[in-house]
Order: sequence, then C-alpha cells, then structure tokens
Amino acid sequence: MNVKISENAVTFKITEEELNFLLTGKSLEKKVLIGKNDFVMVIDPHPPEYCEDFKEAPLKLILDRAESCLILFTTMDEIRKLADMGKSRDGLSAYVGGLDILLQVDVRHDSREKKRIKNVGE
Repeated sequence: MNVKISENAVTFKITEEELNFLLTGKSLEKKVLIGKNDFVMVIDPHPPEYCEDFKEAPLKLILDRAESCLILFTTMDEIRKLADMGKSRDGLSAYVGGLDILLQVDVRHDSREKKRIKNVGE
C-alpha cells in the first residue's frame, strides 16, 4: 500500500494482492518508521461501532506519542465494487470536508482485465 498525501487529496493505492486480502474482510495495515515513531496506514472494511460517522468522514487521523495512524474506513460493498471494476485507474473516491479521498488499485501490476463499457446499440 502506498499513501500519497497532498494539499487537497489523500490517495490510497494498493496492489492486486492487497485488494484480494481486503476481499477476505480483514483490515490492511502498513507501518512506516518516521524518526523514532511508527506511522501506520490502515484500510478497514469493517468500521467499528464507535465510528458511526464513517460515511461522512471515512478518513481518520489519530495522533499519539507512540504512533500516528491514518485510517480509511470503508465497507465490504465498496471493496467488492473496487474489485468488480477490473483493471482501472479510476478506483473509488469521496469528497469530504474539502478533501478528495481516493482508493485505487495500482494498474502497473494488475493482472485483472479491463472492463469494457458497452456502447448503445451493442
């Protein structure tokens, strides 16, 4: 998983293997050591009950002294929707509080086929 943070967007880019892992219903987590602390990035397809607002605010930044954590809350339906897209640069997106939040599968190593959009009359 790679996470790109810019002024107006946070993009989570995962591999096809990580997508398949998320399809099992488990959370995907990656730790990066920054200085003396870990920075943890998580995609959670089962938001906890205390995060009732995840649809309005699917991105959480939790800061403490031991580790900082950036969590993208989503649902299994959204993960399946991402999988059903096939090989696509589009991915899933949400616009929350002036911030674009994107979840994409890295197409460079994606073995899935592109989904062909049918034209009218086909």
